[in-house]
Amino acid sequence: MRYICGAFLIVFFATANMAFAQQSTKQFVLSNTEIIPIQSAITGRDHELVLVYPSSYKTNPEKKYPVLYYLDAYWDTPLLVSTYGNLIYDNQVPEFIMVGLSYPSVADYGKERRIDYTFTAIDEGSGKANLFLQFIQQEVAPLIEKQYRGEKADRVIAGNSLGGLFTITAAYQAPDFFNGFIALSPAVEWDKQALAKLDNSYAKTHKALNGRMFISYGTTEYPAFRDPIIKFQQQLVARNYQGLKLQNYAMEGLDHTTVKGDGYVRGLMWVWKNKKPAGPSGLERDMTAAQ
Repeated sequence: MRYICGAFLIVFFATANMAFAQQSTKQFVLSNTEIIPIQSAITGRDHELVLVYPSSYKTNPEKKYPVLYYLDAYWDTPLLVSTYGNLIYDNQVPEFIMVGLSYPSVADYGKERRIDYTFTAIDEGSGKANLFLQFIQQEVAPLIEKQYRGEKADRVIAGNSLGGLFTITAAYQAPDFFNGFIALSPAVEWDKQALAKLDNSYAKTHKALNGRMFISYGTTEYPAFRDPIIKFQQQLVARNYQGLKLQNYAMEGLDHTTVKGDGYVRGLMWVWKNKKPAGPSGLERDMTAAQ
């Protein structure tokens, strides 16, 4: 009898624990977000857009917003959502829509980004950035501006590593399409520093490079990757392009991906410096209201 009761209790508690686990399991979901699948006629491949809306989006149906186009959305969306919220609370940037450039979950992200983010080819799996840039210009941006109230006159693009390489390349290859550029630890060393060669070629026929640009690196990054960034930063300073507002930044003690947190904060503040909202920060408002 005691054996039967013991067996019953084991089954009861096991069932109860399973039921409790099922009831208490809940996934964390980022609010004000949406994933839009898009098949590109230009790249010939499937992509996804991760849209992050500002909190006032639904209550201001006529308002248009600046747009941040950011690369590697499959990795960086949670970070950027948090960063955005902090910047808005501190009243450092205007409200803006974020459009993350991504791929379906079954994709090999490393393979896909290598194709799309590099503008020179070193093998068959690279060098299609010109098509990806056209995809953004001709398919993504028109969609965002027509259906999602993106501001045509205020576009910023941002990325890390190969994404940073693509970001800077876009400044040369799509003049005046973007207003701001945030390049965190850009892969300047790609293809024997092809980016520096692009700048050399551009400078022969151009005196202007318009936009606000933020370029950063971590001081503890692998020297063979880090040093070309420093050299390129110096090259841009020496150019003294008309219309270019450049901020070079070194992140002490940080490495290749740990630069993202500080980098996106400072980069977003830089590109939208001229649109910083007037008034106090959220903390000042809260403390004043409590008095």
